[in-house]
Amino acid sequence: MKSSVKTILVCLLVGAWLGCGGASDDAGGVAIGSRAPAFSLKALDGSTVTSRSLEGGAVVLNFWATWCGPCLKEIPDLEQVAAGRGANVIGIALDDDGLKAVKPFVEAHGISYTVLLGDQELFDRFNGLGIPYTLVLDRAYRVVKIYRGPATKESLEEDLKAINRGA
Repeated sequence: MKSSVKTILVCLLVGAWLGCGGASDDAGGVAIGSRAPAFSLKALDGSTVTSRSLEGGAVVLNFWATWCGPCLKEIPDLEQVAAGRGANVIGIALDDDGLKAVKPFVEAHGISYTVLLGDQELFDRFNGLGIPYTLVLDRAYRVVKIYRGPATKESLEEDLKAINRGA
């Protein structure tokens, strides 16, 4: 079974299980208070971004794909969070066609936050089940919040305020 078909089926099953997506504080091995898994991924401009380079500031790490409807709906909220300068918003695209599919999509939709090219192996390391899947990380790259399903600007901003208060 092609990876994208498998991912779509998993998204549908998880969406049904979550009742159209919701927030959860439990993601299996990725847990609140633990460090998120390390990675080294290519950005759309060909540069490499490592998880190590993200330490020192709050991060919103969003797994998505160009074909995922709920993912597309949360892009404007992610754009607003990124514009607020309260966090480094990083989108990790899981499209099978990689750069060929993602770069024109990002350009057409005016996505200004950093987009990296991920794969199923990385998604598995983050205990991903369906997309969108978002982790909010503190300055030490520890997981503060886990969203399985769409995240909103308001909820992400509340999470970031808590990080800034040291909560």
